[in-house]
Amino acid sequence: MSTYFSSERVGETLVAATKGILGSPAGFFEAMPRATDYKNSLMLLSVYLVVPALALSLFSGVVTIIFILPVTLIFGILNTWLWAWYLGWASRTFCKVDLGTADAFQICAYGAAPLLLSWVPVFGMIAYVWSLYLNWQGLVSHARVGGGAALMFILVAFVIFGLSLLVLILLLIKLASDSGISLPETFI
Repeated sequence: MSTYFSSERVGETLVAATKGILGSPAGFFEAMPRATDYKNSLMLLSVYLVVPALALSLFSGVVTIIFILPVTLIFGILNTWLWAWYLGWASRTFCKVDLGTADAFQICAYGAAPLLLSWVPVFGMIAYVWSLYLNWQGLVSHARVGGGAALMFILVAFVIFGLSLLVLILLLIKLASDSGISLPETFI
C-alpha cells in the first residue's frame, strides 16, 4: 500500500510518498486517489521546489535566498499549474479522459520529486527528464491515457514551452539592445 502526501501530516507522509513515487511510479500512480483540490499537491510541490532553492542558496550566499526562494516558488508553481492545465485539457480533448486540472496538478506535483536533486550539477538535467517521465507515467497509470498519446502531449508541450522561452529570451535581448545595454560578446 502506497503512502500519499498529506499537508496535515507532512512529517509522516513526505518521505514515504517520495520513496513510493521514485521507487514504483506505475503502481504509485495507479493506486493514487483522485485529487479534489490543490491543498496537498501545492504543499508537496512547494517542498520539492524549496529544497533545491535552499541548497543553491547555501552555495551562492545567504543573501540570494531572498531572491531565489520566492522566484523559484512563484515560477515553479505557476509553471506547474500551466503544465497541469495543458495536460488535463489535452487528455480531455484528445483522449476523452476525465482529468481535471487539480488531478493533473497532483500528477505533476508528485512528478516533481526528482527535482529535489536538481541543484546537483549534471544531475539537474537528469532530474528534469525523470520528472517528465513521471508525468508520462502518471498520465498512463493514473489518468489511463494511452502511452503514445501521453508522450505526444508531453513532447508537444515541451516544444511549445521551449519555443516560447526562446522567443522571450530573444525579446529580452532585443529590448536590452534597444535600451543601450550591451551584452558580453560571449553571451550573444
